[in-house]
Amino acid sequence: MADTQYAFLVDPEKCIFCRGCVAACKLENHVGYSWQRNEVVLLGPDMSKDPVMYPVYMNCQHCESPACVAACPVEGKALEKREQDGRVLVKPELCDGDEFCVHACPFGAIRLTPNQNAKMYYVVDKCTYCVHKAGRSPSDPGGNQPACVTKCATGAIQFGTMKEWETLAEKEGRDVMDLDLNFTGPSNIFLKPRGKEA
Repeated sequence: MADTQYAFLVDPEKCIFCRGCVAACKLENHVGYSWQRNEVVLLGPDMSKDPVMYPVYMNCQHCESPACVAACPVEGKALEKREQDGRVLVKPELCDGDEFCVHACPFGAIRLTPNQNAKMYYVVDKCTYCVHKAGRSPSDPGGNQPACVTKCATGAIQFGTMKEWETLAEKEGRDVMDLDLNFTGPSNIFLKPRGKEA
């Protein structure tokens, strides 16, 4: 486990499916029109409570045991899991565009882009939790939060540490979705929608 594992807290009850988070990420990170680093997907229905679909923000989970890193065949690995903050980052200069990581990711979080590195290989891209903002002060222009968080109109996405969000969920009595179907240890915390009582 990383020294401090950063994570998103995602609350589907607050999401209004505006996709402002997707647009904010594209603008902040200069993501091209033909791919994106995040998406809002529909999960459900939970017929035991409400037969509805819930919009849920989905991006790279910055897993404890990232399948993308394990699958990368490049010598020296074109992806890395950082010890200091738990971010999983692409090293574009090493990427050879083979897409092993794309197919290995159980969350569909990595995309091959039309961008090329110095060796003329097309490189992959993914969410970095806006790593370029990590050293900033909250009062700096643009702040130090990921762009998707700053533009979420309802507070459906928050950014902090995994431990912080686990504590908050427990304190508020909220159940957490288990998305770890592939045993990669995803970091983001997804609160279960409470729905209506029967």
